[in-house]
Amino acid sequence: MPAARAKDDTIMGSRTATPSQPRPHPKDTATILALVAVGGALLWLALLVARQPGFPVDVVMTRALQSVRQPLYDWVLTHVSDLGYSPLSPLTFVAVFGLLFAVRLRREALVAVAAALLAGLSDSLLKELTARPRPSAALVHVWNPPGGYSFPSGHVVHYTVLFGFACYALLRLAHDVGTRPSLMGRRARWLYLTVALTLATLVVLVGPSRVYLGAHWPTDALGGYLLGALWLAGAVRVASYQLPVARR
Repeated sequence: MPAARAKDDTIMGSRTATPSQPRPHPKDTATILALVAVGGALLWLALLVARQPGFPVDVVMTRALQSVRQPLYDWVLTHVSDLGYSPLSPLTFVAVFGLLFAVRLRREALVAVAAALLAGLSDSLLKELTARPRPSAALVHVWNPPGGYSFPSGHVVHYTVLFGFACYALLRLAHDVGTRPSLMGRRARWLYLTVALTLATLVVLVGPSRVYLGAHWPTDALGGYLLGALWLAGAVRVASYQLPVARR
C-alpha cells in the first residue's frame, strides 16, 4: 500500500508540474479576426464585380470627386498617382529599400520590396480573374485611358504595401529613437515621423486620385486597399518574427 500511494503521489505530482498550454493573446485573436474580415470583404467584393461590373454608386461617387474645381485639389489628386507610373514606379522600390537600409533596417528593406512585388503579382492575377472593365468615358471624365482591367487598383495596392510598410518601420524606429534623451535622438525622431506622415498621406490619397483621374471606380480603390492591407499585415508579421534562440 505505501508503494502504491507513493506511485499515485508521483503521478499526481507529474500532472501538477506539467505546464498549461499558453492561451492566445486577446490582441492576436483580434488581429486574426480583423484579417479574416478583410479577406472576406475582398472575396465578396471580387465576386460582386465579376458578376456585375457596374454600380450606380461608383458613378455617383466618381462624379462627385470630379465635380470639385479647385487648383490645389486638382494638382494634388492629379500628381499623387505619378509614383505608380513608369519610370517612377521602379524607383519607388529603390528609394524605399535605400531609405530603410540607410537607417539600418536591412531586414525591413528586403521585406518591403518582396511584399510589394508579390502584392503586385496577386493584383495582376485578381484583375484577370474578375476581368472588370475600366471606367467608361461616356459615364465619367477619363484623363488618360489606361489599359488592362480595373479591379483592384494596382496603384493602391502598390502604395499600401510599399509605402505603408515603410511608414510602419519608420514609426517603430521613431519610437525606439525617442527613448534617447540626446538632441540628435529627438531630431532623428522628428525626421522619421515626418517621412512616415508623408508616406501615410500618399497611401490615403492614392485611392481618391485614381478615381479622380477616371482610371478606376471607387470599388476598385476599395479592393486595392483591402488586398494591400492583407499583404501589409503579412509583411509586418514577417518583419517582426523573432528566430528562436538555441539553448546551450
